[in-house]
Amino acid sequence: MKKDKKSKKKRILALLLLIPFVLIIGTVAGVTLPLIIGYHTNSYEKAEIVERTDEYVVPETDPQPSEWADVTIHENEVGRDYTEVQETLANNVNKGGSSNKKGDGLDRNASFGRNENVKSVYGKTPIYKVEKKDPNIENILVIGTDSRDVTRERGRSDALIVVSYNKKTGSVKMISILRDSLVPIEGHKWNRINAAYSFDGVGLCINTVNQLFDLDIQRFVVVDFNGVTDFVDRAGGITISLTQKEVDYLSNYSGGKVHYEVGPNKFNGDRTLAYMRIRKIDSDFKRTERQRKVIETLAKKIITEKSLSEIYDLTNFAFGLVKTNISLTELTSVIGNVATDAMRSGLDIESHHVPFSDAYTYKRYNGMAIVSFDINDAARRVNKIIYG
Repeated sequence: MKKDKKSKKKRILALLLLIPFVLIIGTVAGVTLPLIIGYHTNSYEKAEIVERTDEYVVPETDPQPSEWADVTIHENEVGRDYTEVQETLANNVNKGGSSNKKGDGLDRNASFGRNENVKSVYGKTPIYKVEKKDPNIENILVIGTDSRDVTRERGRSDALIVVSYNKKTGSVKMISILRDSLVPIEGHKWNRINAAYSFDGVGLCINTVNQLFDLDIQRFVVVDFNGVTDFVDRAGGITISLTQKEVDYLSNYSGGKVHYEVGPNKFNGDRTLAYMRIRKIDSDFKRTERQRKVIETLAKKIITEKSLSEIYDLTNFAFGLVKTNISLTELTSVIGNVATDAMRSGLDIESHHVPFSDAYTYKRYNGMAIVSFDINDAARRVNKIIYG
């Protein structure tokens, strides 16, 4: 019985690794003409993948004040920009502090799903062609943008996840890259990795991840904040269990307007997003754990409570919430394989994060509180996870 429950949990998580992958359910239910039209009209953003003609040059690090050499900062400081050194932040899109502020609402009409005149997810930097390292392994970069208004800005990659599927073994692996990781970004020196998408779109973001970790990513999925809130609302909300610290934080975040209590709480889309972005009470590691909790809870709700017609509606609705360069043919092929594996024997799902738990330090760099790690060692370990 315990084994069956574990297998069922894996299947559920596999079916909804991320909001865009609710499409899996649509495939099982039957992809019809309206869904196909909706996908090509709203989601698919074709772009040329080009051969690189010049050589990549690793940006040099900037000289840092000697007093920062051995500084120790607490994990809840990571992501902060220090006002006394604002003049050093000209190349930092994070300048101005966290966007997770009380009263900092979303423009509900300025999202992929609610406005056709959105800023392109592409910049001037193309996606550079990289030879596939293993024909059986598909790697996709999922980008969750923190943009408040996608008609004016791309925003930063608040979530950055490499989703890897092995067609031969049927395994799915997720590797989250912490947004405040200090990395070289071509043409923009060293910065937090979440700045790459803001600087020049999916091309620079994908190229940066490929260069850092020696990967072969060519496909992406982008979701914005409003997409998360709209999808949760469309699904009828979810129930999340809170700790006392989470209750205190969320109550303060709402200015006391929303009542929360320890234990199960019914969340709409806005409250779910606030929960997923909590970091001040602990760390970014716990924040990604909350994101996975929401995904699993949402998946269980859809699978156990929704009818086929409701699932169809959610699938069609999801098409309007994302941007991707994965063709429908490629998508249905991967989804078909994943669904087949799930129904046959369950899926071998692994979840990881970079930096790794035993290999990072918190530091200051150019006025930013960042996460520092050995990139070469991380690349070796990432490749071990994905390719064995």
